[in-house]
Amino acid sequence: MNHLRVNTFHTAASDRAEHWAEINRCHFGGLSVEAMETGLLEAELSRYELGGLRLFQIEAPPHLVVRNPRHTPDALDDCYKLVLQLQGHARIEQRHRVFDLHAGDWSLYDPRVPYSIGNFERTRLLAIQIPRELLRGFKVPELHTCEARDSAQLGLSAVLGGFLRSLSEQLASLPDEAAPALSETVLSLLGYTLLSEQHQGRVHATLPGVMKLRVQQYVQAHLGEDDLSIDSIAEAMRCSKRYLHRVFEDEPVTLERYIWRERLARSQLLLAAPAQAERKIADIAFACGFRSNAHFCRMFKAEYGVAPSGWRGQHAHTH
Repeated sequence: MNHLRVNTFHTAASDRAEHWAEINRCHFGGLSVEAMETGLLEAELSRYELGGLRLFQIEAPPHLVVRNPRHTPDALDDCYKLVLQLQGHARIEQRHRVFDLHAGDWSLYDPRVPYSIGNFERTRLLAIQIPRELLRGFKVPELHTCEARDSAQLGLSAVLGGFLRSLSEQLASLPDEAAPALSETVLSLLGYTLLSEQHQGRVHATLPGVMKLRVQQYVQAHLGEDDLSIDSIAEAMRCSKRYLHRVFEDEPVTLERYIWRERLARSQLLLAAPAQAERKIADIAFACGFRSNAHFCRMFKAEYGVAPSGWRGQHAHTH
């Protein structure tokens, strides 16, 4: 699977701590990162795109990561963060809760809320950024962890942890084509743990919530396809269109409108991205699933009150 790898191996020893801190800030936003021991800081991060999810394999010596209350939220905060401890001992503190992570343990938390994570030994971990939109409709508890209250929760937590561990071990060798199915599995398993937490094991009572999660993930993974529709989603989910409409009946917009809004939201991000500055607006429209540039421009202006070219111009000098 294609990925990006960055490390401190070729950085001057005196600059490695700051280089590692900058790597973390680049991928996770405004964080304070401090080494917890002296010596040569050898750390590495690999980033993978998995459908609508972003996965990071991290290996580093003991260090402390802190998100303080003074940090101004940015685009990297528009997600939840799921962390699986693969090696070493860590401790996460957030909202007056403390949870110790050992190999095989996982935790889901909101990076917008101040927190600290101390890694007391050389650590390997898998971190996953999950767009908030994909967990909308689920009540994410404060510092959701693998800690279980009953056997059902224990089983669900163990299955999620086991799958994430296997996924981490195989990431580099997996084909890119498998990304949508794998990300869907991650979200489904996580969704079950959230539902179990909310309903004390009565997961079957809220299966539509898991279906909604799967549909939202499928939409994110296929936004660029101009034939994405309720028909194609129903076929992929192996359910009726009527059932899909019922699953989304408590949402503020219909499923069809949700698809168009997500396409517009993705185009909005691309238009503001410095790396896309030379790309034609029509090409961005087509990449987001629009068949007509004129139709795209009309919908964009109706949604945001400004034409795509105007939006791009407003954000050209903000990076």
